[in-house]
Amino acid sequence: MDCRVTLNINETFLDLLKTLYYSKTKVYLLIDDDGIARMEGFIVKLDEENVPPAYIEMDSGIKLAVKKVVAVNGTFLPEFGEC
Repeated sequence: MDCRVTLNINETFLDLLKTLYYSKTKVYLLIDDDGIARMEGFIVKLDEENVPPAYIEMDSGIKLAVKKVVAVNGTFLPEFGEC
């Protein structure tokens, strides 16, 4: 069984996404939106204050809620930690 790097229980990707946004680092995401999808690119907007829940906007124009993200640059939610 393979093990993956995961967030701690009750932790979200928001802090990691902020770091990647401010450092202008390319992100590789897995999104759970009625099925798992891949996405990559640069975050052009991160809004955690005006529109709950927090969301990001990618350079492709896609906006998505942070709560739909299941993996960022190889770090997974705990429930996706083993395969």
